Amino acid sequence: MSPRDRARAVRRAPPPWSSSLPSLAKGFGILAVCTAVLGLGVATFVQRSPYFWVSTIDVQLAPGQQWLTDPRIGYRLPSPLHLWQANLAGLADAIRREHPQLATVVVHRQLPNRLVAEVTLRDPVGQLRGRRFYLVAPDGMVLTPGSPTAWEGLPVLLLGSRTAAYQPGQSCAVPELRQAVAVLREIQQSNVLGAHRVSAVRLMPTGPEATADLITVVLDNGLELRAIPGELGPRLARLGELMRTKGREMEQAQYVDLRFDDLVVGLKDDNS
Repeated sequence: MSPRDRARAVRRAPPPWSSSLPSLAKGFGILAVCTAVLGLGVATFVQRSPYFWVSTIDVQLAPGQQWLTDPRIGYRLPSPLHLWQANLAGLADAIRREHPQLATVVVHRQLPNRLVAEVTLRDPVGQLRGRRFYLVAPDGMVLTPGSPTAWEGLPVLLLGSRTAAYQPGQSCAVPELRQAVAVLREIQQSNVLGAHRVSAVRLMPTGPEATADLITVVLDNGLELRAIPGELGPRLARLGELMRTKGREMEQAQYVDLRFDDLVVGLKDDNS
């Protein structure tokens, strides 16, 4: 073969890797089949293995909060669920319905085999005094079953019937609660109480000519703050000034009437 013919043969020769294409395709096909079989096997194992079935949900309270009643270690499911088939949003709704004291519930999976509910509590505005003591939210939702004794540190709301029994998760249906909460919240947020706290709130019906019932907020030192819902800010500011500058005299006060721009202070030996 002449040098010229030899050069043409070299130029026309197929690339050296072209002969390996069928082998590569076959190899990739085998790899794909093996991967599919392996994946199917893993999926079957996960679905059938009891290791991935759960019967309880661990409840974790948000940092900084404390249970107001006995803490719940977990939420037991009506029937076991597969970890990867659980309806997380539906489970969160079920937990919230059963425990109205929870403000938020978020359920998530935690490998290898746990369902965890991260929850936050609703803040009770006080404890409604009926047949028992019931924690209530500002909107009137009853948060807990009744307790035979009062919770420490929460105002007792002396509203409604003393013989009423309230159901958790339902509204207490006490119409005057909204007025009492409005006055209570404004007093608490004004920061005029100092180290004192509210121990009780009661309502005294007024005459037909009055626009609102009289709300009496009782402090832990026995001082009564009498008010009606409305703009209490300026009057509370004057009350704060009295308590700072006339502390010794205010110790002898039985009540302070906040219904008037000029505060009315009644002394303990004053029968008026």
